[in-house]
Amino acid sequence: MAAAQTVFIQPAYVDTLARYGRLGAERAGYILSWEMTAFAVTTIAMAFFAQRLPWKRTIWAALIVIASGNILSMFLTDFQQLLVVRILVGGASGFIVPLAFATVGRLANPERAFGLMIGILLVYAALFLGIMPWLTSFAGVTGLFGGMLFTCILAALGMRWFPDHFSPEDRDARSKFSWPSKEHRLALLGMLLYFAHLTSFWSFASVIAENNRISEGSVAVALATSQIAGIFGTMLPAVWGDRIPIIRALAIAVLGCVASVAILLVLTDATTFLLAVLLFHFGWNLGHSYLLALFARLDPTSNLIVMATAMQKVGIAVGPAIAAAVYGVKGSDWVMIASLVLGLTAMAALTPATRTRDVAREQE
Repeated sequence: MAAAQTVFIQPAYVDTLARYGRLGAERAGYILSWEMTAFAVTTIAMAFFAQRLPWKRTIWAALIVIASGNILSMFLTDFQQLLVVRILVGGASGFIVPLAFATVGRLANPERAFGLMIGILLVYAALFLGIMPWLTSFAGVTGLFGGMLFTCILAALGMRWFPDHFSPEDRDARSKFSWPSKEHRLALLGMLLYFAHLTSFWSFASVIAENNRISEGSVAVALATSQIAGIFGTMLPAVWGDRIPIIRALAIAVLGCVASVAILLVLTDATTFLLAVLLFHFGWNLGHSYLLALFARLDPTSNLIVMATAMQKVGIAVGPAIAAAVYGVKGSDWVMIASLVLGLTAMAALTPATRTRDVAREQE
C-alpha cells in the first residue's frame, strides 16, 4: 500500500494539490501523471533486473525514499520542486509493486490470491479516503502527505514477515514460455489501455462532480463508499478463483466501468455520481484481479507479470495526462468520452489472450 497508495487515492490527491496546494486542477493532474510515469519507468526496469536484486533490501531502500519524499512534500510550495520530489517517490514505488505482484503470482491460485490482496488494500484505502476531508481541512497538503507517511511506517513494520529471498526459477518453466507472441503483445497493450481508461476518469472524478455542483461532502461520501464496492469486486475472484472463464470476468469488469462513465454523460447529480463510482470501482477491482492472474498463468517465470505491471503503470501515468489535456481544451464531458473509448479498445486488445487461456484451462 505504501507504494501503490497514490493510485488508490487519485481523486483526493489531485483535489488536495489543486485546492490546498494552490496548483489548480491541470497542474495537479500533471504532477500525478509524472509521478506515475516515474513509477512506470522503474517498473519496466524491474522486468530486467528483478531476478538480480536482493528483494528485501530493495524494498527497504525504496521505502526510505518514499517516506523521505512524503516528508519533503509537506513543506514544498514551489511547483517545480514538488514535481521533482514526487517523481522520485514514483520511481521508488516502481521497485516495490512488481516484486509484490511477482510473489503473489507464484501462489497456487493467483485469482484468489490477488483478489484477497487487493481487497485488503481497498479496506485501507477506504479508511484513508474517509478521513481525508478531515485531514485536509485541518492540515491541508500536510494532512495528505502525513497520511501517506503513516502508511510507509506500517509497511516498514510489516517487513519482518517478508522472506529474505526466493529460489530461482527452474529451466523447465522458462522453456515453456515464449515471449513475445502476438497475443501477449496485445494483452500488454490491453493492460495499458485498461488502466489509462480507469485513471483518465478516476483522477478527475472529483473535478467532474464539482463542475456539476455536487457538494464536497457528497463527493467524499461517494468516493469512500466506492471503496466498499471495490472490495466486493475483489471478493468475487477470491470466491470464484479460476472457476469462471477469464474472458467473462473481464467483460463484466470493463463493461461495468464503461457503463458507469456513460451514466454520468447522461445525468450528473449526487445520486447518479454515487451509483456511477460504485459500479466503476466494482469493475475496476474485478478486472484488476483477473488481469494479474491472467499474466501470472500465461508465464510461469514471473517475467510477463512484471512487464504487465509496467504496462499498468504506464496506463496509470498516461490516463491523468490525457484527462488533463482534454479537460484543458474540451472540459469534463470529453474527459469521460475519452475514458469510454479507451475502455472499449482495452477489451478488444485483451480478448485474444483471454480466449487462449480459457481454452488451455479447459484442456488441462
